[in-house]
Amino acid sequence: MDNHFISSTFRFLFILLTIIGLIISLFWSWTYLYPFIIAFLLSSILQPFIQLLVKHFHFPKVLAILSVLCLFVGLIGALAVLLVAELIKGIQYLSTGVPEHFERLTAHITLQTKSIIRPLLNKIEAISQKLSVQQQQSVDEYLNLMQDKVTQTGVQFLNSAFEGLVSILTTLPSSMTAIFITLLATFFICKDWEWMKHRIKQRGPEPLLLKIHMMRVEMKNTFHGLIKAQCTLVAISTLIIGVGLFVIGASHAMTITFLVAIVDFIPYVGTGAIFLPWIIYQFFSGEFSMTISLTVLYMIVILTRQVLEPKLLANHFGVPPVLLLISLFVGFKIFGAYGMIISPIVLMVIQTLNKTGLTNDVWSFIKGN
Repeated sequence: MDNHFISSTFRFLFILLTIIGLIISLFWSWTYLYPFIIAFLLSSILQPFIQLLVKHFHFPKVLAILSVLCLFVGLIGALAVLLVAELIKGIQYLSTGVPEHFERLTAHITLQTKSIIRPLLNKIEAISQKLSVQQQQSVDEYLNLMQDKVTQTGVQFLNSAFEGLVSILTTLPSSMTAIFITLLATFFICKDWEWMKHRIKQRGPEPLLLKIHMMRVEMKNTFHGLIKAQCTLVAISTLIIGVGLFVIGASHAMTITFLVAIVDFIPYVGTGAIFLPWIIYQFFSGEFSMTISLTVLYMIVILTRQVLEPKLLANHFGVPPVLLLISLFVGFKIFGAYGMIISPIVLMVIQTLNKTGLTNDVWSFIKGN
C-alpha cells in the first residue's frame, strides 16, 4: 500500500479524534464550568461598554466594570419584573374569568357527550336487560374498574405535576447560587481582561492567534446577524398578531401580544404555546367564529415565518437557502428538535472555518502539503 496514503489516513484520523475530543471536552466543561463559560462570554460582550467608560469618560476600571454590570443586571431585572407584572395581570384575569369560562366549557362538553353517548347507553341498557344476572355483574365490575383506572390516572397526573413543581422550586437556590457565581466571575474576568489577552499573545503562536482572531470576528458577525434575523422575525410575527387580535376583537390583545412576543423567542415552541391551547379552548367552548379567526391568524404567522426564516438566516450565514433547509432537515432527522438548533450552529462553524481558511489548512495537512 502507498505510504503517502497511509500517512494521509493517519493524519485524517488524528484530525477526527481531535475534533471528537474537543466536542467531548466542551460538553464536560459546560456541565461543570458553565457559570464561568457564561461569565467569559458575558465579559467579552461587556468589554466595549467598559472601554467606553474608561477611555472616553475616564472612569476608574473597577468603577466602570461595576457600573456596566449594575446597568446590565438592572436591565435584565427590569425585563423580568415587566414579565412577572404581565403574568400577574394575566393570572388575575384568568382567576376572575376562568370559573365562568370553565363552567361554560364543562356544560358544552357534557351536552355534546350526552348527545353522542345517549344512543349508545340506550342500546347497552336494552342489551343488559337480556343478559343474565352474572353477566350484568361482570359489566358493572368492568365499569367500576374503568372508573377506578381513570381516577388512578388522574391522581398520578396530579402527583407528577406537584413533583415537577417541587423539583422546580428546589432548583431555585442552586440557580441563584449559579447566577451569583457568574456575576462574580464576570467581574474578575473583566478586571483581568487585558492581562489575559497579553498573556495569551505572549504564549500563543502568531499564526494560530491570527486564525483565532479571524474566527472570533467571523463568528461575532454571524452571531449578530442571527440575532438580528431572529428579532426581525419576532417583530414581524408580533405586528401580525397584534393587528390580527385587534381586528378579530380579542380581549386583552396587548397583553397577549406581549406574551406571544416573549414566547416567540423560544426555539420550536414559539407562538404555538399560546395559540394552540387557546384555539382548542375556543372550539370546545362552542366559540366557532373565534376558533376560525385564531386558526387563520396562527396559520398566517406560521406561513410568514416559514417563508422569511430560511431567506433571512441564509443571508446571514452566507449560504444558499436550500443548503440551510437541508441542514435543518438532516439535523431534525438525526437529533430531533435539538438537531434543528444544533445544525445551524454546526453550519455557522463550518462557514466560519471556510472563511478563515482553516478548512484548507486542515485539508493540506491531511494531504501532507
